[in-house]
Amino acid sequence: MAIEPTAPYGPGDKGAEAAVIDVRMLLAALQRRRWIALATFAVCVALGVIYTARAPRIYSATTTLVIERSAPEVLSGVRDVYDLGTGNYWAVKDYYETQYNLIRSRPVAQRVLQTLGVSTLAMVDEINAFSASHAADDVPKELAESLAYRLKVLGLGAVQSRAALVRILEHLDAADIMSKRISVVPVKDSQLVRITIVDPDPELAARIANAVASAYSDVNLEQKVDLTRSAVDWLHGQVAELKSTLESSELALHEFKKTNSIVSASMEDKQTIVVQTLTQLNQELSAATAKRIALESRRDQLERVLKSDVPADAVEEVLISPIIQNLKESYAKLHQEESELLVRYTPEHPRVVATQAQMKVVEQALRDEINKIIRTLEDQYRTASDTEKKLRSAMNGVTTEALDVNRKEIEYSRLLRERDNNKALYSLVLNRQKEADLTQMLRVNNVRQLEPAIPSMRPVSPRVRLNIAASAAVGLMLAFLAALLADFLDNTLKTQEQTERILGLPFLGIVPSIKHERGGADDDSFRDRYILTHPRSSVAECCKTLRTNLMFMATESPAQCVLVTSSGPREGKSTTVMNLAVTMAQLGARTLVVDTDLRRPRIHKSWGLANDMGVSSLIVGEGSVEAAIQRTEVDRLDVLTCGPIPPNPAELLHTEAFKALVGELRKRYDRILFDSPPVVAVTDAQVLASVVDGVVLVARAGKTTWQAARLAKRRLTDVGAKIFGVVLNNVDLSDRRATHYYEYAYYYPSYQSE
Repeated sequence: MAIEPTAPYGPGDKGAEAAVIDVRMLLAALQRRRWIALATFAVCVALGVIYTARAPRIYSATTTLVIERSAPEVLSGVRDVYDLGTGNYWAVKDYYETQYNLIRSRPVAQRVLQTLGVSTLAMVDEINAFSASHAADDVPKELAESLAYRLKVLGLGAVQSRAALVRILEHLDAADIMSKRISVVPVKDSQLVRITIVDPDPELAARIANAVASAYSDVNLEQKVDLTRSAVDWLHGQVAELKSTLESSELALHEFKKTNSIVSASMEDKQTIVVQTLTQLNQELSAATAKRIALESRRDQLERVLKSDVPADAVEEVLISPIIQNLKESYAKLHQEESELLVRYTPEHPRVVATQAQMKVVEQALRDEINKIIRTLEDQYRTASDTEKKLRSAMNGVTTEALDVNRKEIEYSRLLRERDNNKALYSLVLNRQKEADLTQMLRVNNVRQLEPAIPSMRPVSPRVRLNIAASAAVGLMLAFLAALLADFLDNTLKTQEQTERILGLPFLGIVPSIKHERGGADDDSFRDRYILTHPRSSVAECCKTLRTNLMFMATESPAQCVLVTSSGPREGKSTTVMNLAVTMAQLGARTLVVDTDLRRPRIHKSWGLANDMGVSSLIVGEGSVEAAIQRTEVDRLDVLTCGPIPPNPAELLHTEAFKALVGELRKRYDRILFDSPPVVAVTDAQVLASVVDGVVLVARAGKTTWQAARLAKRRLTDVGAKIFGVVLNNVDLSDRRATHYYEYAYYYPSYQSE
């Protein structure tokens, strides 16, 4: 969780595995920083308890109203002038939103103040009296605190100074204060509304809530009555005006009928008479025309017959005439008789001549009768033609009259329509006026109080359980964040993955934390000799693992001379040197520990050896190697101490004599481990790194910063040193960030018992 530089993950990282490790790291961070977390949690809870204990007790009172969308219908069929919430969904929604704002309006607040009496509202009296008689510099501290508290209760916000309090009071009004105190909450899917008032006095809260309900009901009814009264006044004026307009339209219609001689009930009747007359004339004209055409046709046909050799019998009038038929029969008999006489007599015979004379008489009579028929047809034709002309003339006159009636009908319809519209409008307004008069007298309200407010002795604020629970919840959250933040800001190396990712060096192993069995402070000698006194401990096993990993790091050229160093002091390099040397000696290798820390030597103290001759003595040519090397209680493990501390350690290590000493030691031992000063502090380790086979860099878990470790690595690589890897010292195996190997080594039964 510490702030680290960006670096790629190792090849073995998996997405799901990383997610699990992240959770465990968070829990581990919380465990490591538990005291910070507990302190943060305790402070939050304590603040919550203090705030709850000091907060003023506030009580609430609630009354329930029923706001119906229409008032009760006392008289059937009589509608209110003031339309309430009837209509579609949006009209109803707008109506109720208007009512909610009306409850919180100044008129309602002012009526509440009038109902209760301003003197009953102690806080308003005190505020108004104060604002009228005090200046900012004259406000006593106790009074200012009291007024500030009251303003906070009223929902006007916290006042930071007495001058700000005075500025607020200068522009404060009792009605404004009251309106801000009214809380309106509609009950979903109903016509119920809850009005809630909060106050330090439960009795006063109930009185104000009931007063608000009563004031709103009265204001609502008064608004309805006022609107109805205004509507009634307007309707009275409209009725008088419409009555005068109706009378004028009726008079205009009468004058039009009088002028145009319309004596029937309506213009439609006269129009009907004209239409009927026109229809009858049209029928008669059609008949007369047909008759005239027929007579003309028969007359012309008879004249054509007479002018030609066609027999007259072809004409219908001749054919049906009884006189002509009798004459034709007589003529036929005479003609037959003539024929018979001519058979017996000559044409000059008197009987023949007499018969022929009779035939001529009959023939002349027949011709005269036909002419008479023609004259009759001619007379009938002239009569029919005259009748047709008269009918056509009459029809033209009636048509002209019909067009004139149609023209007059337009004006008549306009006047009639105007009269009817005025009459209907007058009737409508007159009826509505009567309904409004009745509504004004009824005074029926659509608002009623369902449940009055009653005083409650149980405060609504502060809510003790909720405040404590909220404080605990906030405390837990802040405690977790504080622990994570503290761990996030920790820039020290703690885990194998972190160390490998940041330094980019092989990880050789860990050295677990070593504590005194009595639980006291750590002791250098106790730690350096720990695996001798605890050979089956997890520390011993980890050192053996470190030894194995180090041997595998140099398979081609065995690491005979190894420098063990660190970036800073007190990071465990000397402990690592001693424990690693013991494990190598136990494996059968001739092992030598060389204390090249010529500034603060420690190896001789841990093993209880003399330090009058050592490395510094051999470099300057005093004594021999055999005399300087000292045996230890561990087989095949020797120690070459520092010797007297020189004034110029770096210069001594940089001499050819030191290189020759190292060459001599290589001939005598299989493994040589060099203890040195920190890399970052002095240059001794850089000088030593140039004469050994490789370097082991020790970092102390939870102490060595990644910046220092990186600097140590860079200084070693600058001189061409080969770094075998990193050892993480003083690792707390109970830390959840430890790898699976750490857990296995720590929790293995034999090591646990040890």
